[in-house]
Amino acid sequence: MSDIIALITKKGGSGKTTTAQALTAGFTAKGLKVLAVDLDGQANLTYSMGVNADGVTIFDVLTGAVNIRDAVHHTDRGDIITANSRLDLADMKLTGAGRNLLLKNVLEGLRLEYDLIILDTLPFFGVLTLNALAASNGVIIPAKADVFNLNMFKRTCDMLNSVHQALNADLKLYGVLLTHFKPNTKNTRDLLGLFEQEAKEQGTHIFNSKIRETVSIQTAQAMQKDILTYQPKSNAAQDYNAFIDELESLIKNGDNNNG
Repeated sequence: MSDIIALITKKGGSGKTTTAQALTAGFTAKGLKVLAVDLDGQANLTYSMGVNADGVTIFDVLTGAVNIRDAVHHTDRGDIITANSRLDLADMKLTGAGRNLLLKNVLEGLRLEYDLIILDTLPFFGVLTLNALAASNGVIIPAKADVFNLNMFKRTCDMLNSVHQALNADLKLYGVLLTHFKPNTKNTRDLLGLFEQEAKEQGTHIFNSKIRETVSIQTAQAMQKDILTYQPKSNAAQDYNAFIDELESLIKNGDNNNG
């Protein structure tokens, strides 16, 4: 059975989609079969992976219009189920007592076919985020190394704890990935200490790997490429490769924390 990992944050610009793309490409390069699911109506992951968002999307799957296998797009850097702006209607269109379990139910049929499934969510705790958390066994919180993301981190953990208790007892918080990291500044070092303190209080940890800030990430996305392929020797590519190795070890060892 594949691991299903959701990238969750309540703060935009935290590197969530970049991380989803890097994980998909990086684990695919390691020989794993990986599926990314774009759950954000902005469809940034869909665009970055070079896939047309006008066809069948995850919205069609969740509303029961198509079979999930008919929504899978294949690329040389991993498979993806796309999103488009119709997902903005999800909170109105996905109704009924079981609406928070729709994604979990449709992904069950694919879990034997993939080694890893990555869920890229929107920075809003609506029905799609709840679906992602209900379907996942692991969560990563990408957080920009600034005070606003620090404040949002605790609120995100509070929400994960609630979901763990009410919706998904198997949900684990793998940890916090700091992005836009500037290791040589005092402000970043101070914030790192505060993040580590908050993570300890929440029963989790900050990943050893930090993603250094670089303009090459934005350039790669504009070119519809992942940073590992576009500029493999860049700081960000090196950092993401280190993070992928760290996450792979954590998953294999089963060393994670309750959400």
